[in-house]
Amino acid sequence: MIIMLMEDIIFLYNNKSTLELLFLANKYSSKKISLCSIINAKCGKCPEDCIYCSQSIYHKTNINIYPLKPINEILETAKKYDGVVERFSIVVSGKKVNEDEFNKILEAIEKIKEETNLKICCSLGLLNKEELKELKKLDVRIHNNLETNKDYFKNICSTHSYDDKIKVIKTAKKLGLEVCSGGIISLGESYIDRIKLALELRELGVDSIPINIFHPIEGTKAYQYLKTGKIKMLDIDEILKTIAIFKIINPNAEIRLAGGRLYLGDYQALSLLALDGLMVGDYLTTKGRKLKDDLKMVEIYEKIQKKNSY
Repeated sequence: MIIMLMEDIIFLYNNKSTLELLFLANKYSSKKISLCSIINAKCGKCPEDCIYCSQSIYHKTNINIYPLKPINEILETAKKYDGVVERFSIVVSGKKVNEDEFNKILEAIEKIKEETNLKICCSLGLLNKEELKELKKLDVRIHNNLETNKDYFKNICSTHSYDDKIKVIKTAKKLGLEVCSGGIISLGESYIDRIKLALELRELGVDSIPINIFHPIEGTKAYQYLKTGKIKMLDIDEILKTIAIFKIINPNAEIRLAGGRLYLGDYQALSLLALDGLMVGDYLTTKGRKLKDDLKMVEIYEKIQKKNSY
């Protein structure tokens, strides 16, 4: 494992080309792309004010709002991905699940484990220690994005804190759970902010780091900020550099490209050089890429990696 200081990373970012960084990151990537998918098991009416989120009660967006889906519906969705992806994640809106929702999700997990070969992840908000213990019994990986670094977090959300998230992650790690935590880029942050996030995730020792690219959704604060010029979308070059830097900083973690990746277009194939995984299928309230196109892209990439390995 390489340990780099902030000044070394900044030097790399500013003095190496995008391709140089991608090929450097490729030295640490797994060469085989792990696929995961999610189900938006409960949508909308979230009391949090995250500026990018279409599910927040602070935003007026055209989304389909619904309570927790029935257990059998969650199971049937999981079955559709069995044999195609390695991991399946149950995601719900809100600061955290209530007791009834949590128990139903536990039941859904048990059924998925019984009837599929999928590994299970959950994104259930600010879980407490007892809830994390129950998920540990079922060998679940928990997801809890930091979204951005500690210093920039105040620009993203005011209804919960960065430290709230850190507490959940640290408790989960102490209990022996695997943790998936990453962030969203292109929300007005600087490249230094993105480097800081990568370093903070390394310090926490998370197992999987999803990188999401901001997907502007009309009705959200972030969409308005984009329209008024308060923030601007990162260019392709900066996004690819960021993906590479995350892998260089976190060589032992899975770097996974997730929401918003359609923004990269055909450059998604190039990003695979620095990745260990992809989230496929649809996302929370937005459509994903056609699964057959992703599978073909990954197949070609892995054949090239295998051919060139020595």
